[in-house]
Amino acid sequence: MNNKHLVEYTDSRKFKITLATLSGLFIFLFLLFFQPFGVNNYRPDEKITPLLILALFIFALVVILVLLLSEFIIYYWLFPKSRPRHYMVWVILELWFTANATFMVYNVLGGFHDFLFPSYFKHLLEIGSILVISFIGIHFYFKHIQVKREFEEVLSVVGDKSKPDGMILLKGDYKNDEIALPLENILFIKSEDNYASIHYLENGTVKQYLIRLTLAKLEKKLTSNAILRISRSILINKTHLESFRNQSGSLIVKLHHIPEPFEVSKSRQSKLLLQLKKPSLSSDPSLKR
Repeated sequence: MNNKHLVEYTDSRKFKITLATLSGLFIFLFLLFFQPFGVNNYRPDEKITPLLILALFIFALVVILVLLLSEFIIYYWLFPKSRPRHYMVWVILELWFTANATFMVYNVLGGFHDFLFPSYFKHLLEIGSILVISFIGIHFYFKHIQVKREFEEVLSVVGDKSKPDGMILLKGDYKNDEIALPLENILFIKSEDNYASIHYLENGTVKQYLIRLTLAKLEKKLTSNAILRISRSILINKTHLESFRNQSGSLIVKLHHIPEPFEVSKSRQSKLLLQLKKPSLSSDPSLKR
């Protein structure tokens, strides 16, 4: 399981509609009860009237429509391939689009009484600041729901004793340093001083996760006879073994999906050849707890 999920939930229809609707509702209530930021031209002494409520309703409706347009059309036009590094740029652009639209509405409702550059920049800052609050809250909620579902999914799979080759949960030395993935997806693990670099398959793509755990400790957690140590710094999963050969007195192993072969240390060559003859995952526990 990869730890990169931001774009996944932000691409959902439910998230987009919620973001637009709740942001519009939030800005309506905020402007209604904090009138120094409202459309009544900074008159904090003005009372709440039906006309003001109508104006703020139009204001909020514009926010909702602009956000829906941005989320469902403009985002995919600007970023046809959704990537996490684009998302923060997109949030800034989306806030700018919305603030521009509300500035126009603000002036249309007020007869263009404040259509000036200083007012424009001040409006961008103030409306952007208000919307950021709702954006953060909505993102936090959806991220919380996503993490909760993923955790429950991991627990359900790990706890299923009928699936010995199911998900395994590897925890590092840090509190939130952990990764859950099928044992069979692990390709190889490389020592990086006090860390271990786990190379694994996800949807046919090789990915990498750096965990704060020594290779020796990680090897003790993985008790499957499919995980083999071939050198001081490398563990491989023999289920992904493509070939092995002798080359100038050295044993060379090649894994599927990994272009570079690995050299087996001389002290481990005989043991490795015996281990390669053993069955792989079918009867072994995958994780020692």
